[in-house]
Amino acid sequence: MTASDVTSVHELPQVVRAIRLRAPQITVEVVASNDIENLMQRDADIAVRNVRPEHPNLVARLLRERRGLFYAASSYLDARGRPKTLDDLKQHDWIALGPVPRMHDYMVGMGIPITLENFRIFSENGVAAWEMCKAGLGISPMDEEVAAKTPELEKILPEHLHVTYPVWLVTHREIHTSPRIRLVFDLLAEALS
Repeated sequence: MTASDVTSVHELPQVVRAIRLRAPQITVEVVASNDIENLMQRDADIAVRNVRPEHPNLVARLLRERRGLFYAASSYLDARGRPKTLDDLKQHDWIALGPVPRMHDYMVGMGIPITLENFRIFSENGVAAWEMCKAGLGISPMDEEVAAKTPELEKILPEHLHVTYPVWLVTHREIHTSPRIRLVFDLLAEALS
């Protein structure tokens, strides 16, 4: 199975544990990747993704909508001040997930008046970026449920800065003929819904 690095680290261990308890004969490989794996090329049997697949030979189930917020460590905010308005965000350092220009465009599209220079740290790896945020190096987005496990972080303007995104479970049509894939798919669906 493949999922984002954040999902693989923060959610899948408990799901894989449930799979192993229910079906100990199944071997599970977790591919932690933020790239959309090509299920048609068998890079994985099942994917947890935040976009609906386009290919007609894939089976997809929308599990739920999730919410992401923006966070900074209390230590960072103690030193740099707590933003009270969107305009205050120009005075802060930001941590980009992925390419800075793409993240900048997304933030500007949300009405956040920052420049490329506000991004002082970036990483393709969501877990690494999150750890940088926890270390007090700037503001970063994160799934609300994942962030709730880190009390030393504070929400930044949650009434203005929030995003919702879908969680899709995707597999190939083999789900209809493979009991192993069906079992794992159903257990993932139950756990991540």
